[in-house]
Amino acid sequence: MNLRVRSKQGISLLVVLLVALASTGCAKDKSLKVGMEKNSRPFTYTEGEEKKGFEVELWQAIAKKAKLKYEWVPMEYGELNKSVKSGDVDLAIAGMTITNARKNKLDYSDPYFQSGEAILTASDNEAIKGTDDLAQKIVATRNGSTAYHFASEIQGIKIRSYANISDAYDDLKNKSVDAVIFEEHSIQDYVQNSADGKAKKVGEVFNKDSYAIVAKKRNMYMGRINKAILAVSKDGTYEALYTKWFGSKPEKMPKKLKDDMEHDIEHES
Repeated sequence: MNLRVRSKQGISLLVVLLVALASTGCAKDKSLKVGMEKNSRPFTYTEGEEKKGFEVELWQAIAKKAKLKYEWVPMEYGELNKSVKSGDVDLAIAGMTITNARKNKLDYSDPYFQSGEAILTASDNEAIKGTDDLAQKIVATRNGSTAYHFASEIQGIKIRSYANISDAYDDLKNKSVDAVIFEEHSIQDYVQNSADGKAKKVGEVFNKDSYAIVAKKRNMYMGRINKAILAVSKDGTYEALYTKWFGSKPEKMPKKLKDDMEHDIEHES
């Protein structure tokens, strides 16, 4: 009798193990939904059906190293966090700044990019040369971004927020706002490719932060993604992509960004 019971228990356990293994195999073969911002040159944007940008090509290299299948899900920036948390997308790569508040709810990869904020104003504006000149000025930025939170701390400015940063740039060109505070590379790309000589970057880059790929807590992909970020840094892919999209070599490689972040965390605690 005991032998029969044990036999049945053994069969049941074997079935459970086989189901678990099958599920793991399915998870590995799953095509991930990867959120990206629709229009954030030069990081992620679409032209027709084609996805372009530094983060697009970087993710393609990371996914290849990590052997991850995926499909792009373009959306507005403000939808990205919500979509990751709800499971509508599995991951997002879209200039997501690492912050403690977000870390409490989301899982972040190792940092892959360092950025800062800059000021954009009309080319004929001589009154604005830095943050000290923004009091009583109408300053545009993207809603929910790091730039928005930084601008909110500047005394005396009037913030006008936008779902899409390109709309903020258009309003600056039309002189509906006095300045824009946003990510430095985005501003530089706009000045070079779309401003038609009507806008200029002023002052120094400030408020530097790091970007990371974001997913839900306790996901099964981040370990492979972190290994892939390191791999594309070591084999020259990262530097080549950075130079292609930004015209110069990176000041800090991802390994250095990770070391700096860990050092800062250690000294904060």
